[in-house]
Amino acid sequence: MEDRLYYIDFDKLFENYADKYYGMHEDEYDSPDDFARDLDKIYHIWATSPQEVLGGISPSEFFNRIPTDKLIDILKGSCVGDNNPNSLLFDRIATEPVLKPELEGLAYAADDEKLLLVTLSLINELGGANDKFYLDMIERDIDACVKEECIEVLCDRADRVKDELLSRADRTDDVGMLELYAEPLTFCEAGNDRILSLLLTLLATDPNTAYVAALIGRYGDERAAADLFKLLDNCDYAEFLEIRNAIEELGGTVDEHYRDFSDDPLYKTIKGNK
Repeated sequence: MEDRLYYIDFDKLFENYADKYYGMHEDEYDSPDDFARDLDKIYHIWATSPQEVLGGISPSEFFNRIPTDKLIDILKGSCVGDNNPNSLLFDRIATEPVLKPELEGLAYAADDEKLLLVTLSLINELGGANDKFYLDMIERDIDACVKEECIEVLCDRADRVKDELLSRADRTDDVGMLELYAEPLTFCEAGNDRILSLLLTLLATDPNTAYVAALIGRYGDERAAADLFKLLDNCDYAEFLEIRNAIEELGGTVDEHYRDFSDDPLYKTIKGNK
């Protein structure tokens, strides 16, 4: 199999196929939207049909024939520039558990957002990495959206990674990192003194008051209510809404008319005032 074929724009091949398919079957569809709802079926037809450009084999068979030891290099090449990895390549790699260690190494070394996101998705498809992998990834200087993917995994493992998150939080005063450590911790059972202390530290130091209030509300430790109440007198309306919601999550109440926000831009927008 010629290596040049690995980097064919398969998405473009399918786009051309779909255009021709629609032209031949247009009378079967009431509208282009109706046709769009059929694309999964059409994609399967294309993926399992012989293609001349591939030497007469189907795209599915083409990807099934790629040697396992070439898949990671092809993945890296397919993420360069405007290229994107084809779903058939993704599906093939996701059937190869033996590649997970190599994918983890690639994630540690890569700094390209597209490659990182694809690599993380593949690792998760293959059952996920160990806790340290995701903890280390959120500490890297990489795109926020990549870190968010790792945070989601850590949220699902909150109880298991609680002690390590708290330990790492004790070693920094960087507000951004403390936010990242705090989010999974809010999925732990309320009542932990160290988690409460971290959240109250953020409430006192993090300019993103609304976000921290939402974290506190989700964590559900009613001991934080007093600190939230203190902020009600000096917050804008967006912050007020989140602080009030958090207090209510903790069992307290705040009157809707606690303060006059008639001059607040968000308040005027919500209330329909100009």
